[in-house]
Amino acid sequence: MYDPELSRIVDAALARLHAGMAEAAPFMAPRVAAWMRDAGRERVEPAERFKHPESFPMLLLPWWLESALRPAPDPSFQEDLVFSTLNGYLFIRLIDNVMDGHSTVEPGLLPALALFHTGFEAPYHRTFEPGHAFWPIFRSVWFASADATVEDASSTHIGHEAFVRVAARKTCAVKIPLAAVCYRCGRPDLMAPWWQFVDVFGCWHQMLNDLFDWRRDMEHETRTYFLSEAGRQRNPGESVAGWVMREGFCWGMGRLHGWMAELQALAATLGSPALATYLQRRRAMLLERQETVEAGFRAMAALADALHLAGQSHTDRDS
Repeated sequence: MYDPELSRIVDAALARLHAGMAEAAPFMAPRVAAWMRDAGRERVEPAERFKHPESFPMLLLPWWLESALRPAPDPSFQEDLVFSTLNGYLFIRLIDNVMDGHSTVEPGLLPALALFHTGFEAPYHRTFEPGHAFWPIFRSVWFASADATVEDASSTHIGHEAFVRVAARKTCAVKIPLAAVCYRCGRPDLMAPWWQFVDVFGCWHQMLNDLFDWRRDMEHETRTYFLSEAGRQRNPGESVAGWVMREGFCWGMGRLHGWMAELQALAATLGSPALATYLQRRRAMLLERQETVEAGFRAMAALADALHLAGQSHTDRDS
């Protein structure tokens, strides 16, 4: 999904991040680098994680926006955006891992927040003067992201309205590089439609994680909209797994397909063929995962029926 030039820029930005850490904080740098490799569910290099087709497209969206406004994106400007966004992501991820109560090495790495925040903000000073209209937007979006992190950690039973409000704001930091592209290209009027897309995509992306990771979330006692809905919808005495098989998975897929349809309608107005193609691919990937899960459910149902019939046959023989 990554243009070769953008892929090169991501690699260059990561190298810049590691080089900066090694120079500024040589004791901390290898520990932070190890955490970056281990921060996901599998030990992979950061570049592979950020470019994964199911990752949130925080590096792709500003590239697609500038591609829609200029003959070609400015590589130097885009590297600054990618470098900033990577630092912002790591800043948020480190705090989030501590706040969710399941951190391991993260408390000992909290001083790295100084590096990440500096790396997040500094690149924008090369493009925008202190009095530029970009900076109030930077602050309001960044503070909204922090507020959403606190609200998410404080949530117990999550309903639809709370989910939409928090899920949309948890990923809202990507609006900052989008705003930077809009201002640099002289099109601040495009912020609103692209931001609307980000809000809806944030809901879709979070629901995707909640739906397919519900068992892991339940084991880690992670509060999610999907598990909250399980608590509201399942029958008395019914297990969460039973509800998921009976109707929960179908309910979650309905939400995902609804948001995907909305995303595709929004993308059609944004003038980005690459974004439209991306959504088509994500929808195809979702349908493939849906079919895999539903095939598993059908196999389990067939096995349950076979065991039930075998039990009846055994009972009949005994009688």
